[in-house]
Amino acid sequence: MFINLTPSDPLDAGFAAAMQALPAQNPKTLAIGFSGGGDSLALLTLACAHFGPERIYALIVDHALRGDSAQEAETAANTARALGATARVLRWETPHGGQRHARTARYALLAKACREIGTDTVYLAHTEDDQDETFMMRLAGGSRSRGLAAMSTYAPFPLWPKGRGLWLARPLLSMRRHDLRQYLNTHNLRWIDDPSNQNRRYMRVRARQKLTALYTAGLEKGRMARSAAHLGQLEDRRRENTRALLKYGLHLDPAGFARLSRLALGPITLGAVLAAVSGKAGMPLSPALVDKTATRLAQKAFKPFCTAGCCLSLMGDDILISRDPGAILGRAPDHQCLRTPMTSGQGLIFDQRFEITMPCDGHIEALGRRAKNLSKAQRRHLLRLPAAVRPLIPVLVDTDGGLSSPLLGDAGHAIFLGQEIITRKLASFSH
Repeated sequence: MFINLTPSDPLDAGFAAAMQALPAQNPKTLAIGFSGGGDSLALLTLACAHFGPERIYALIVDHALRGDSAQEAETAANTARALGATARVLRWETPHGGQRHARTARYALLAKACREIGTDTVYLAHTEDDQDETFMMRLAGGSRSRGLAAMSTYAPFPLWPKGRGLWLARPLLSMRRHDLRQYLNTHNLRWIDDPSNQNRRYMRVRARQKLTALYTAGLEKGRMARSAAHLGQLEDRRRENTRALLKYGLHLDPAGFARLSRLALGPITLGAVLAAVSGKAGMPLSPALVDKTATRLAQKAFKPFCTAGCCLSLMGDDILISRDPGAILGRAPDHQCLRTPMTSGQGLIFDQRFEITMPCDGHIEALGRRAKNLSKAQRRHLLRLPAAVRPLIPVLVDTDGGLSSPLLGDAGHAIFLGQEIITRKLASFSH
């Protein structure tokens, strides 16, 4: 089945304009997160009509949390195949309860599938209704302006490092759910109604029901989404200003630490740098924690302290931000250190912030108190680094117990991903 759309169709025109505004304007392959529900079916149908179904992959996640989930996934797959798209059912093999776990598993499966089919973007069917609901939930939760800006039309994948280099696109974010349903009915297409959409245990369901009451009372639909769009513009200006500040006020060292000028100190800059040095590039840091840390750092003098996976201290007039030693060397009483197996020639991500490739087998861990075991040449490289950073340098411990590291002048490659993390954190925000 192939759906032919007329150029006069307003939904078609809106979809074309939304796709044209995205960075990947004419992708060779489109990966669509597909549940079989009305919104995702409308997205899949529009994409098949515009780009040809042979370019479309419908990625269907089976969370395996309900007894009929496998049948629902297969029904969705059959719908996608009937439209001419390639359907892939991605099953969560170790399901356990909790929306946060399910969300993480879903995005991990989507990221893996994207790499397998060779695309860097997952297209999702979030609508203006979803934006209204997100705004309302975050307003009820006391979110600040960034939270109230809600969802962006194009954003970095929310997992790190599994989602490294991947993006989310939401081309339906300015469209109403009702219009999408009308479009599907016009083409005699039927969708799956997820029973969880009526389960009041979920905050989004409760927000949706409260919004329905507000609409009945006279609230204009889309008003909250427009407020989110205005806040998104404010967020984008803040990110642009932050990028300019960090260009001159931040030094990111290949050894995995940062030197931040006090002139560049602020909640947004600090949050981005803490994420870079800690490797916590997935979920955002608590704004309250970042504010508290920024206030403490603004003091003329302060004692070194650890927070958000980092250790902060003074370095001349600047702030030295290094990794929290306990996070990779281990904490009392067991002092279990972070250790990652290494195979010769194969790259790995260590501590979520270093990409490392070494010419021999062994395992990667932090140097710790073994500086005396290094060669003179290695120690010369080590002594060029701030004292707080030296024990945290990632080294390869080979099968004979020898120590080596590209950061100490040895063979191999070690790339600090701090700048990549900051780029993700400060990516342009769009509605």
